[in-house]
Amino acid sequence: MSIDRLFVYGTLKPGQSRWPALAPFVDPLEPVVAAEVDGQLWATPWDWPALTAGSGTVRGVLVTLHPDRVEDALARLDAIEGVDTGLFERVTVKTRAGRVCSIYLWPKGTDGFTLLDREW
Repeated sequence: MSIDRLFVYGTLKPGQSRWPALAPFVDPLEPVVAAEVDGQLWATPWDWPALTAGSGTVRGVLVTLHPDRVEDALARLDAIEGVDTGLFERVTVKTRAGRVCSIYLWPKGTDGFTLLDREW
């Protein structure tokens, strides 16, 4: 069984450009809540952020996927995030509050990126 929570920190957040791709899969009975994870957030040359492992704090939101649509949601989001091509990796982490969730992590170098000290 897949994890039904997803931490989003950039274009998948509510109000951002890719939220419409995620919104239909979000469980309407569960609130979208502010959350934090360990890591580093980077501005990329492509006008979207990338999160890498690290000791900083990345702020975003935690969404719960509808129980009947988790697999469909993750397949769609994996395609958007380029998981099959190695652009991003979907990994399991815990939020600072201890909630287990999936997250899209940048698996490559950060040359040419700018470290952000704020939310995207």
